[in-house]
Amino acid sequence: MHIPTLSWNDLPKVSTAQMEHLITLATGKYGLDMRVLIEHIGRSTADLCQHLVPEGPVLVVAGRGGNGGAGLAAARLLAGRGRAVWVAPIHEAENYSGLPKEQLEALKHYPSVKVKSSIPKMKFACALDAAVGANLEGPPRGRTLDALTVLNAMDTCTVISLDIPTGLTANDGTTPGQVVQADATLCIGLLKPGLQHRAAGDLYLADAVIPPLLLAEIGLQPLTLPAWVCRVLP
Repeated sequence: MHIPTLSWNDLPKVSTAQMEHLITLATGKYGLDMRVLIEHIGRSTADLCQHLVPEGPVLVVAGRGGNGGAGLAAARLLAGRGRAVWVAPIHEAENYSGLPKEQLEALKHYPSVKVKSSIPKMKFACALDAAVGANLEGPPRGRTLDALTVLNAMDTCTVISLDIPTGLTANDGTTPGQVVQADATLCIGLLKPGLQHRAAGDLYLADAVIPPLLLAEIGLQPLTLPAWVCRVLP
């Protein structure tokens, strides 16, 4: 897998308010299907995992939002490629709804996927942090904090955060509580200003194929990436 490099300074940054507006326009005015986006980002996440850590068991920590849905899609796709995958939802299964629920239920058809209520005490080659993403509201707590603590204790495991490390504020990179110390972060679609924090590790950008007119509506220039996944250098 060839991953081209881009410069942080050459790429547009998006605030959480702009991102919320973009999603509203995308699913409303532009009629884009979130199922397609989640599948697409899940595939990019699985590709990056395979590139960085081609062998060994994978852990996926998944929330109940869009970030978690993409992480669950990645879990399914990695299982389809023969990887052994453990999934640890940070909420009870009955609290998942919509697309994340669909993705969680689809995992039942993959024998190599094990869904656990807590993170097993075993060694993982790679862990995907898809717990919260950019919609952080206060410091991580409860099962989210428990999962974060375990992830940060995995010294021999490559931790990849999806969109932004759990516990990191997207707009300014502040940390109201503990934060996942990622080895790499795969940002979705557009860079978030807070990703310059060292907790993000090596930074990658996944192409979300956002229509140019949609970017213009939120005040951003059209963005064309040279590959589905690019490395972003400082």
